[in-house]
Amino acid sequence: MDDVAIGACNAEIFNMIGQRFNRESPVGRSIFVSMAKGMGNSGYIPNDAAFGFQTFEVLSSRCKPGYAESAIVNGLLDLIAQARH
Repeated sequence: MDDVAIGACNAEIFNMIGQRFNRESPVGRSIFVSMAKGMGNSGYIPNDAAFGFQTFEVLSSRCKPGYAESAIVNGLLDLIAQARH
């Protein structure tokens, strides 16, 4: 969308993942959109640092530390790079 990048993920993503996407995006104005209220079947997706805490979201997550955060952010950044070529 012109000079705005919109990255999205159909899961309940921790805010820190969206902040990382915004920080690393090569597009000056970037927006990260995720969903809430359990509509995705992936459950919560914590950022890597959150796995050190025993919270409901971490304990109920289907994700392993070190994978989801980078896969989401790097995947979106790859899509932006492809779209800019």
